[in-house]
Amino acid sequence: MHKEQGVVLIALLWILTALSVIALSFSRESFVEVAAARNAQSLEDSYFVARAGIATTIYRLVQKRFYPVAQGVQLQDTTDAMDLGVVTGQLGGGVYRIDIQDESGKINLNTVQEEQLRALAAASGIDENDAGIIADSILDWRDTDKLHRINGAEDDYYETLDPPYKARNGRFETVEELLLVRGVRTEYFYGYPIRLPDGSVGYKYGLSRYFTVYSPRSQVNVNFAPLPVLQSVPGMSPEAAQAIYARRLVKPFKTIEEITRELSVNLGTNSRPFLSTDQTGIYTLTASAHSQRSKARRVLRAVIALDRSEKTQYRTLYWNENVPDYEGIKP
Repeated sequence: MHKEQGVVLIALLWILTALSVIALSFSRESFVEVAAARNAQSLEDSYFVARAGIATTIYRLVQKRFYPVAQGVQLQDTTDAMDLGVVTGQLGGGVYRIDIQDESGKINLNTVQEEQLRALAAASGIDENDAGIIADSILDWRDTDKLHRINGAEDDYYETLDPPYKARNGRFETVEELLLVRGVRTEYFYGYPIRLPDGSVGYKYGLSRYFTVYSPRSQVNVNFAPLPVLQSVPGMSPEAAQAIYARRLVKPFKTIEEITRELSVNLGTNSRPFLSTDQTGIYTLTASAHSQRSKARRVLRAVIALDRSEKTQYRTLYWNENVPDYEGIKP
């Protein structure tokens, strides 16, 4: 009788243990589902906050470009947040940051020459062999013939891929088209995380940040150019590029002459023709937004062109709601 009671007790203990494990597992699953639902709601809220931030920034750009006089102050002569390339704000319990880059601060993918292509690839952290392949392949992609350069590629290469396709043999229509070009890996295009000297994690930006198909100019606007773009300018020394970049983050240049006058930088005859302070009125707006109660973020990117002939006084040239979320969206 005692033995039977002992067996029953052990069985009950096992049953209670199993029930406890099941209850714990159910509780953890419920917690995960609640957290996932909360994050999904936060991401949805952040999406609309990011869109509102872009709309606010466009309005301010239109006002600054087309209606520069406000209360007797010439806004174009006054340095504000937009001149420094950033707009921040709060809306509906969310926080947004908009990074502004005039397309004139990038290199035109359809007109850039081989020397600058290679220099930009090197400044972006691409090794020399891959840089040669990318440079030659970009030139082959946009030229109209079927002959490929030493490290380039034409239809005979692309048709062996899965799925096969042909080289455009014409102008790039979007920067994302680079992903079809031989040698342009996803990490070269989008960038990748790196370990900084202090042990923290940073981000190495990719070619998507440095090229444009929208700017009609061959010159680079020093007030919006990322550091690798400045480093790729023919004849530009690394020290001069760093000095220009550091200064424009604090105070934009009004003229190129300010560079040599205020920074004592010798641009040389080779670099000067490639530099400008003129804007195109075409801007890339990268919006990052999150709820004040959550770290879950949404990142949107748009390219807009200010145009007084439009009813809204601007046109949307590009819209991307699937921008990777990573720390530090400033180019």
